[in-house]
Amino acid sequence: MTKSLLSVAILIWIHSVSALAAVPTQAMTFVTNVSTVGTTSSQEAKIQSAENKIKDVIASEAFRTAVLNHTYNGKKTFVDNGGLTNAQIYQKILHGAETLQPRKNNAMDLIVKLYYEASSTVGYTMTNSKVINMNTKFFNKYTASGVSSNMMHEWLHKLGFKHAVTYSKSRDYTVPYAIGRIMGKLAIKY
Repeated sequence: MTKSLLSVAILIWIHSVSALAAVPTQAMTFVTNVSTVGTTSSQEAKIQSAENKIKDVIASEAFRTAVLNHTYNGKKTFVDNGGLTNAQIYQKILHGAETLQPRKNNAMDLIVKLYYEASSTVGYTMTNSKVINMNTKFFNKYTASGVSSNMMHEWLHKLGFKHAVTYSKSRDYTVPYAIGRIMGKLAIKY
């Protein structure tokens, strides 16, 4: 390799490393430990694709920036944030310490169970279970990006974040809804 090509290669490498420097190592090494119940092979493939998207999005500068800069009523905050700042919420995601499994393992740990219900409920979870329930009425129509959004929303409940049961405009700015939407928008790119 000539000196000029080597210099260009080094400059490209330095630029790519500096661009990633803002993304913490925990984001780059985040993993998903997802098992499933009641899935077909095609549903399983969609969940695995959603997992890959979740890992890619969490490792991105765009995700970090979107979470840190999320605003509600002109302030950098989320509704029902458990008293945490945006930076603390981002760090809590990277720690991956679910309420039922409070060890900081840098992972999304959950069980996905599919069910069918003719309702407007996309999915739900219970605080005393590792399972997130996903309604096939929506799951089967969703792309892997849509599934990643729903998985993120439900997993954020596992981290202890809540939202009102009935709709209100502010509910869209809660941690599960807002970050679930961020995940869905960014996942399309992967």
